[in-house]
Amino acid sequence: AYDNPHEALSRIKRHLLTQRTFKEVGIEFMDMYSHLSPVYNIEPLEKITDAYLDQYLWYEADKRHLFPSWIKPADSEPPPLLVYKWCQGINNLEDVWDCADGQSVVLLQSQFDKFYEKIDL
Repeated sequence: AYDNPHEALSRIKRHLLTQRTFKEVGIEFMDMYSHLSPVYNIEPLEKITDAYLDQYLWYEADKRHLFPSWIKPADSEPPPLLVYKWCQGINNLEDVWDCADGQSVVLLQSQFDKFYEKIDL
């Protein structure tokens, strides 16, 4: 991968598009006497493929403006924390779960190009 990155990326794309098979993941547990810690054995090519796919999906999502600017992850926050913050933001809305009059909460996906930049929060 270091000597010829273009060939490595082509191989990863070909692997994702054609094979659709995944390698086994080995798991062992390290005994700490008070608890067990899992140790996963994953092949290096699978790690590189996963990293490439993750970065490519974020690139495509950013290019198409699928997520507002406040939803994009930072290196300092793991993804579960981002999901938690997003859910807390919805839960903190006033009467969001009130469905007394036949109301409901809807998650909408639409083509509002740069709409999020024009909103005063």
